[in-house]
Amino acid sequence: MTDQPETLAALNEDLLRAHAANDFATLIDLYARAGALAFQSGDVDAGCFYTTHAYVYALQEGAPEAETFRKRLCHHGREA
Repeated sequence: MTDQPETLAALNEDLLRAHAANDFATLIDLYARAGALAFQSGDVDAGCFYTTHAYVYALQEGAPEAETFRKRLCHHGREA
């Protein structure tokens, strides 16, 4: 394991693998992490893009995180 900071490029590679494997739990986690990273860098549009995907997969899977994602999207005017 490295002490390298997480990057969107690395997360995007992991997302492609998770999509190929239809690993929905991992997709929720990766999209949430990518969204958080984008928000931290000040890119609200990218943060909402990734969070929307996390939200959709969380809804699909009945994951409890869905409400957290919805609130985050509401905060940024992307969900009512």
